[in-house]
Parts: sequence; structure tokens; C-alpha cells
Amino acid sequence: MKLLSQSEFARRQGWSRQYVGKLVKSGKITLVNGKVDPEQAQAAIKAQSEPSTELRAKSQSGTILPASPTDSRQAVDFVTARTMREAFKAKMAKMEYEEKAGKLTDASKVREEAFRAGRIVRDSLLGIPDRLSDVLAAENDPAQVRQLLMGEFENILQALSQQ
Repeated sequence: MKLLSQSEFARRQGWSRQYVGKLVKSGKITLVNGKVDPEQAQAAIKAQSEPSTELRAKSQSGTILPASPTDSRQAVDFVTARTMREAFKAKMAKMEYEEKAGKLTDASKVREEAFRAGRIVRDSLLGIPDRLSDVLAAENDPAQVRQLLMGEFENILQALSQQ
């Protein structure tokens, strides 16, 4: 590739002319006859760059870092880690607030209470034959049998709703 002036190289890279001048002064870019060899300059800058800069640029451009634990690029920069920690703390604070405000409950408590309520209903229904078998055996009228059963169901449901 042909040699470029410092201004042209800066414009193509999206940098200021002063920044390229600073790179030349620090020795990161060497000039050839007062001009910049773009390929050599980019290779020199890349060789001297910090690895975390590349990771940060990739994560900001939307590329997600791989989750493989064997990949050395998995490192997260300080700003990203701090942001993740603060987001987690905010979610935890919101959950604690909602729990104290009564909007959230412990799932295990809900399961235990549902099990207890189901057990009470089951026991009440299974007790009907023991309570009514003699009375129903003596009845000949189907309407009276129905009325006795409905009365027992209503008594059970009424008792359960008051608990």
C-alpha cells in the first residue's frame, strides 16, 4: 500500500491529526520519508495495545463474549463487572422491598399452605361415608338421599370457608 500523510492516515482511522502526531512522537508509529505506512502503523499499534481494549470494543459492538471457561477472552473489564454487580444489587433490593410490602411470598410457604388446605378438604370429604352411611342406608327416597348429601357438602364447605 502507498504511504500516507499523517493527516490522511488520521482521517482514515477516524482519529485526530494530533493523536497520530502523538503516536509518532512516542515511537509507536515510525515514519518512512515523513509519511506513514498504514499497514506497518496498524500492526505496530495493535502489537502495543492493551488486550482489554479489544475486549471492551467487542463487547460494546454487540459481540457477546464466549462463555467457555477455557477461552482467555472471557475476562470482563471492571466497568462491566461493576455494572453487573449494581444491577444484581438493585434486583435484590427490589425483591426484598416487594417481600416486605407483601407482594412476594416464599414459594415453600405457599406449597406447604396449599398442601395443608388440600389435606383438610380431602379428610373432610373422605369422612362423609362414615358420617352418613347409616342414615343413607335407612332412606328409601332418592330425593331425601340427595338432600342429605347436599346438606353434608354444604356443612363441610361452610366449615372450610371459616378456617
